Amino acid sequence: MNTDELIAVLADDVRPIRPGLVQRRLASFTGVGLGGSVLLLFTWLPPRPDLMAAMGGLFFWEKGLYTLSFALAGALAAERLARPDGKPPAAAGRLLGLVVGLMAISGVAGLLAAAGPAQRLALWLGDSFQVCSLRIVVLSVPILAMTLAATRSLAPTRLRSAGAAAGLLAGGLSATVYALHCPESTAAFVVTWYSLGMLACGAIGAALGPWVLRWR
Repeated sequence: MNTDELIAVLADDVRPIRPGLVQRRLASFTGVGLGGSVLLLFTWLPPRPDLMAAMGGLFFWEKGLYTLSFALAGALAAERLARPDGKPPAAAGRLLGLVVGLMAISGVAGLLAAAGPAQRLALWLGDSFQVCSLRIVVLSVPILAMTLAATRSLAPTRLRSAGAAAGLLAGGLSATVYALHCPESTAAFVVTWYSLGMLACGAIGAALGPWVLRWR
């Protein structure tokens, strides 16, 4: 069989893709991974003891919106990059730039309002800076595994970028889950250590992408 005949045979077997297939597959796989991350949290780390009281405060929700913004940017990029001709949307980068900029401004304002250098350092480091980012990465494992599996089942061609998007989505969701345990409540802490954890998830996804997502 020559090349033209092979192309004709393949073309005869082309079937239309159902609308919304990419979104549904990413959402269902990611949902399973999110459930695994929540289960991991509650078997590993207890919820913060003042969770109900914290939910009555504004910053708890600001922190949640911040981490979910990373997840949303990752989801937007993953949805595009799971396709053969997909390119990361500019809106994802603009969204991240906006939310990080706003949180950074809030963090700097909070540090400047502190009484002195010692207080500023305490606000920035909190009580858990040594473990925060690592815990976010660990909690992202079930979500990252499922988002990569969903992406691989589609048709990505930009493998490193697709892996980074899956990692960013996983990192944003795992950071949101981690906030159920973490009592830190300053913008300076969140914009540094939470962001570091979420970006590390994106970097891990980018490193795994060419290996996990390549067509075999």
